[in-house]
Amino acid sequence: MDDINFCPRCGKELPPGTSYCPACGSHIGDAPDTEYAAVAVKEDSGRIMIAATLILLNAALLIGGGLYLYSNAGGISQYAFDFYEGTSTWDILAENYTVASLAGFIEQLALVAIIGGIVGVAAAVLAYKRRLWIVTLILSMISLAIGIVTIIGIILAIIALWMLFKSRHSFTD
Repeated sequence: MDDINFCPRCGKELPPGTSYCPACGSHIGDAPDTEYAAVAVKEDSGRIMIAATLILLNAALLIGGGLYLYSNAGGISQYAFDFYEGTSTWDILAENYTVASLAGFIEQLALVAIIGGIVGVAAAVLAYKRRLWIVTLILSMISLAIGIVTIIGIILAIIALWMLFKSRHSFTD
């Protein structure tokens, strides 16, 4: 097992005498301790898997919630009008909206949620593949920011972004 070397950047097994990693292109010549690097990459792999899974969970909630809102926008807006009828909120609601205009607004919010979910899926795929860390981070932040309107979204955002940040050196650009 002493003859087996690992890339200090991506953790891939290297053939003996290799100067550059065939997987990520990193220079191998002066690598301090490839065994330590392999352990660090394994730890990062766990973090990346958890972060990507949380991002996917957020994406699924956004897409599912968005589809539900979009398909039920008319009923939800009618419920809001019926629920607030006779209250001070009713005056504001009835003065500024109709059932149809409120349904249109709900449909727009639903489409934003669905798009945020699709962006989250793209971020999770990049995270699983350990590609383009900055793009992964930006897409994750967009998707998680859209989902942050719920307490679950806040928790997912904090954990996923922290894990991605801690594992940033394991990504290949």
